[in-house]
Amino acid sequence: MKIAILSFYGRQKRIISSNRIYGLLQGLSKLGAMVYFFTAPTSFPPDECFDLSFCEDVIEFSVLSVPKWIYEIGRGIFQGVAPFKLFPESWAKSSNPEKDVWPRSLVSGLWYWRYSSPIFRDNVEGEGFFVLKQRTAYRLLRYVLRNEVRILFTSHNPPISHELGLFLKRKLGSRLYWIADFRDPLIDEYIYITSLSPRLARLQRATFLFADLVTMVSHSMIEDALDFVQRMGLNIEENKFFCLYNGFFDFPKPVSEKITKERPLMISYTGTIFPGKRDISALLNAFSVLSEEERNEIGFTYVGPQSGLIASLIDRFGLRSVCQAIRTVDKETALSIQGASDILLLLKSDTDRGVFTGKFFEYLFSGKPILVVGDRDEEFNNVAFQIGGIRIVPNGLEGSKQIAEILRTLLRGSGTPEVVRAVFGERKEEKVRRFHWSYLSKSLYDRIAQDLGLVMED
Repeated sequence: MKIAILSFYGRQKRIISSNRIYGLLQGLSKLGAMVYFFTAPTSFPPDECFDLSFCEDVIEFSVLSVPKWIYEIGRGIFQGVAPFKLFPESWAKSSNPEKDVWPRSLVSGLWYWRYSSPIFRDNVEGEGFFVLKQRTAYRLLRYVLRNEVRILFTSHNPPISHELGLFLKRKLGSRLYWIADFRDPLIDEYIYITSLSPRLARLQRATFLFADLVTMVSHSMIEDALDFVQRMGLNIEENKFFCLYNGFFDFPKPVSEKITKERPLMISYTGTIFPGKRDISALLNAFSVLSEEERNEIGFTYVGPQSGLIASLIDRFGLRSVCQAIRTVDKETALSIQGASDILLLLKSDTDRGVFTGKFFEYLFSGKPILVVGDRDEEFNNVAFQIGGIRIVPNGLEGSKQIAEILRTLLRGSGTPEVVRAVFGERKEEKVRRFHWSYLSKSLYDRIAQDLGLVMED
């Protein structure tokens, strides 16, 4: 089996979305597939990238470099203007919506550019890349034909992956089995955006129509996609959609110096926080209601790109003696911090539905108890219950009260295994292993073999 995996991300260890691609590359290779990787260049140094020596080949997109200052201007416009003025609920929250000087057509155009722009960056400190789409597309076409690659797996985000996949599928037809992967839950956004961006709507429609298989990260996301298909009047069978959860693989043991545990009860969050969607205030509020003696026994570390925001919240709550915020670190250091923690924090929005972040599965690999703030995601809650070792509390004041009681219980019991199990539940290793990429890759491998077998029999 020859399979090409096409994704902008996939080798940068620091970027959590790379885990999905690397897990598949590694998992399918171990199953005996000949794996080719189509991806963008990277400005990360080699020691911050996964080892891809098991791939048959790594083929980079054709790109032009974009200086950082140009990229930042565009990024400021997209993030500072379009998101706050395109969606009705965001519009209502703006300070003076009546005095808006940005034409709605321009804003919607900017938002479309946000999704379809050929300008990307893989490193927040580095330059960007302007992808030469047509040149890249024909290079990949020649490569697929020359190497007789039969299967193509393209993964969103960004949409350029599916644009290139669609190009190859239209050129090769039944000679290419195309899997369109959606690792990000963007279907709800498409419901609104498609009325403003016809070209984006056509890409979404064509992807669903032309792909032989559409993989998504949860059953809830598939339900949203089927609703979208029905509204669009598309004749697509439910069997075309396949749930391929995110997962984890066996990370190498951290080579960095072991992190010292400074307090009896250590909590950490290593990743991105989305202000207004995933709220950390429930945890900070819980710290605030604890006694000074209790707070002296607890330490919290945030590691991620929003360290400045978290530091300001820590100051606002007066919790410098308890909490610290650190900028993004390499993967080994992040894993070391998780390893030195007693509890790993995960934040969920009350609007999440079937949202399983890569961070959740990285936490599963650690084996540590997981405290989840946000209890409205039914599919996530069911999976967490089956796995065990996970405690879920609501956002808001009630969540703060429950967190405070959890921390007091753990402190009273000195964090013994019996007390931890009583608070978080028994972790079921056989359920956890179902989210290892060896298992997930096998499920995809079997589905591909089944579909291609049916095609050959016909």
